[in-house]
Amino acid sequence: MAHLELANLTKRYNGIASVDGVSLQVEKGEFICLLGPSGCGKTTSLRMIAGFLEPDGGEILVNGKRVSAPGAVVPPERRNMGMIFQSYAIWPHMTVLDNVAYGLKMQKVPAAERQKGAREMLAAARLTDHAGKYPAALSGGQQQRVALARALAPNPDILLLDEPLSNLDANLRGEMRFEIRRLHEQFHNTSIYVTHDQVEAMTMADRIVVMNAGRIEQIGSPQDVYDRPKSRFVARFIGASNVIDARHVTGNRVEVAGHALEIGLGEFAGPGRDMAFCVKTHDVELVPGERPPAGNNTLPGVVRSQAYLGSHRDYVVDIGQELLIAAPAALDLAAGTPVAVRFRPERCRGLVQ
Repeated sequence: MAHLELANLTKRYNGIASVDGVSLQVEKGEFICLLGPSGCGKTTSLRMIAGFLEPDGGEILVNGKRVSAPGAVVPPERRNMGMIFQSYAIWPHMTVLDNVAYGLKMQKVPAAERQKGAREMLAAARLTDHAGKYPAALSGGQQQRVALARALAPNPDILLLDEPLSNLDANLRGEMRFEIRRLHEQFHNTSIYVTHDQVEAMTMADRIVVMNAGRIEQIGSPQDVYDRPKSRFVARFIGASNVIDARHVTGNRVEVAGHALEIGLGEFAGPGRDMAFCVKTHDVELVPGERPPAGNNTLPGVVRSQAYLGSHRDYVVDIGQELLIAAPAALDLAAGTPVAVRFRPERCRGLVQ
């Protein structure tokens, strides 16, 4: 039995589905990331799991017991779930220790035991030296750790995190990603984490749920969704991939702008039918010259622009479609330069969705 189950979950606003028939099973102790662009339904899904929103269809079950369905919603305070918000939402008039002890107080834990539990959680979150401080005296990263410690102190069955790192600068986000994962591995709470940042999802999740337009596009491990995208949307959203329109010729061969290419992986539409294939920006090679080398899985193109990024250069190349290519920094080609674009068959994946 799944610890948390969403079964055909639906939520509409003004007749438009924000969440459209989402089904998901989460095992106890899993760290799941709901990943997708703004408006894809991930936060609405999280708020229904928390009990803040009533679904219009489907149901949510925890350990096999229904906690949400149309007209029947168990209130948030009776779900034994902790939630961490983007805005931290810690009490400014309470010390760090009192903030972390707050959930235990609401559970009517005796004062001595409450203080002991809060101090143990402060130690786990590496906040012991800040116990007597007020939130205004803390950095953004420290405040987010207080919010995390406060949510974990009551030992929730399920921990919900709604884009908790979006207000932090890049360096602090990097630190907090590892901090959140470290605490997850220490306490083994079932965790549902909402983000639009693929780096956060890739570095923290056991499984990633990629959402688009209210629906689930793909569920898999970080390596699964990165290496084996199942749709154009997932290919573009995860891992900086080009999606190239093509026509299936036969077997694993496709045609692009009158040129035949071999594609090593994925799905094929059927001879004569339109399809696409995806390839990561760093898996395409630029070869200067007006004529592509014969028999090397290449297409002719023209450089449209480039940007120097230190470790590499990003090129936009026109092959009849625009490609983004990450090339070595030492390769410096001006706009208008004829090039060949060489594809490695084993790094190209056919897509029919």
